[in-house]
Amino acid sequence: MSLRKKAVFLPLCLLLALASFGASHSFQPDAYLRHVKFLASDTLQGRGNGTPELDQAADYIASEFKASGLQPAGDGGSYFQKFTVTVGGKLGPANRLSVKSAGSSFEAAVARDFLPIGMGEKTSNSGELIFAGYGITAEEHKYDDYKDMDVTDKIVLVMTDEPGENDSASPFNGKEPTLHSHDNSKAANAKFHGARALLIVQDPANHEDASRDLPVPAAEMEMDELGICVVRITRGMAQRILDADKKNLLELQKTIDAKGAPQSFALKGIEVTLDVDVTRVSKEVRNVAALLPGADPAVADETVIIGAHYDHLGHGGRSSMSPQQIGQIHHGADDNASGTAGLIEIAAALAKDPAPRRRAYLFIAFAGEELGLRGSNYWTAHPTRPLEKMVAMLNMDMIGRLRSNQVTISGVGTSPSFPDLVNAAAEDAGLVVKTSQSGYGSSDHMAFYIKNMPVLFFFSNLHTDYHRPEDTWDKINAAGASKILGMVYTIATRLDTVDQRPQFTKVDEPAARPGGGPGYGAYFGSVPDMGDDVKGVRFSDVRPNSPAAKAGLKAQDILVKFDGKDVANLQDFTYVLRTHKPGDLVEVVVMRDGAPVAVQVKLEARR
Repeated sequence: MSLRKKAVFLPLCLLLALASFGASHSFQPDAYLRHVKFLASDTLQGRGNGTPELDQAADYIASEFKASGLQPAGDGGSYFQKFTVTVGGKLGPANRLSVKSAGSSFEAAVARDFLPIGMGEKTSNSGELIFAGYGITAEEHKYDDYKDMDVTDKIVLVMTDEPGENDSASPFNGKEPTLHSHDNSKAANAKFHGARALLIVQDPANHEDASRDLPVPAAEMEMDELGICVVRITRGMAQRILDADKKNLLELQKTIDAKGAPQSFALKGIEVTLDVDVTRVSKEVRNVAALLPGADPAVADETVIIGAHYDHLGHGGRSSMSPQQIGQIHHGADDNASGTAGLIEIAAALAKDPAPRRRAYLFIAFAGEELGLRGSNYWTAHPTRPLEKMVAMLNMDMIGRLRSNQVTISGVGTSPSFPDLVNAAAEDAGLVVKTSQSGYGSSDHMAFYIKNMPVLFFFSNLHTDYHRPEDTWDKINAAGASKILGMVYTIATRLDTVDQRPQFTKVDEPAARPGGGPGYGAYFGSVPDMGDDVKGVRFSDVRPNSPAAKAGLKAQDILVKFDGKDVANLQDFTYVLRTHKPGDLVEVVVMRDGAPVAVQVKLEARR
């Protein structure tokens, strides 16, 4: 890490004594809400990545930038920076599921009886069938559906969710699903136990609507590369399979839940053949970028970046927090039409500001954020302005649900200048701030922080409509969002007028729990690159003083093996990490510059 010498930078308190604080601006809630209404309308169908509606949103943002007089700052003199993302899979003609037993055999119909939801290296699988309950191995709860079961080269049938889904006395919580309930966790567990393929059926006891057994079929479906073939099957299909062994799915579930113990077994004389024919689908998406050039020759090449992502979930997909509503429009008003509308309004206000502008302002609306910060990571890898001349990055994500006048601002520790700057701007805007030091987080500012850039992230906090269809424009607090825009505007103009750019500081962070919930596992400390161009897990960064950092692991290392288990993707890594405890010493193998490097990592507790 290369930090500038402290002597070059004046503390902000001295700068404030030398000049007036940043300019203020009063934003109009109605003008702000106009953009939110359009971006979160039914017309834009949730702005899913790779959809025509996302392109329509990009064109709208570009037209607003142009109308405000901003210069194009994308590729080839345009407002757009194009890149490609994998948006899912497309079903081919050869998907097949057949079941043979001593007395009968039958063929299932794709999209009626079963549907692939995960891609694997093996596309054709045939073998004996094992019923493995919920498909969970949870040492912390002394529960293992695979105990005493050999599933090597077999096909496994499991239920969704987890024991005691609605039971407050359940060791699996009973109030909020744990990571064990996720389909991806069940797939990783089956793979590490040696299974060839996985069939998942909706657990019947707690879900009456059988019409939602399968995801809504689409020409292009969201699918993860799981390293094992995974399909959802209907309850009717599962029961037809179990009939051959005179077992009942509902009764099996009730027994597991009542006893708190697995009821796994091999289905005698039954052979399943599963062929999965899925091809990856990649689509071109666009960042939207516009520039207000600087006028002071001494600092005109320095740039203040203001950003927000404009993509959302479309009709839900795997990131929906309401699986039973997948297929409905997930409007994404707060996430993140709210930040995008703010970006448009701040750009227009700065363009109209008659005050002399010293530095440049770069406005970027990012695509691909919901796929793992893909747009911001692409921009920092292919910047349209020099990275070494960046002043700071200000990110707005979910600023539309301000409550009790309180806004959360992360990244305050990424520059010693920021605490005074943030507090003064918040007071000027009449806001109460809750601050976090960290520059990491699940939004686009992190892509800039790992490039050693000061960042601030503005956020009005989570709510029950997050990643659900109910995140609609009528629930936006436009007056509150306008206050946040006033604060961002003040900070941006102050960054324009200071003599020296703010010093960057890498935050010395504690081992924070990243929303994992109970049983998430031990602390490792890497920051994954969410790209899909490698086998393994590439690290976009390694947190300072973390177990990974202490072991000598670095950004751009690619994790391929963890404690003797091959790691093909992020789902694998998440699963195997969760199975370990603080204090465990594990061997980790990474690929570095094309060669394997093995290190010993001592895992730590999350705090």
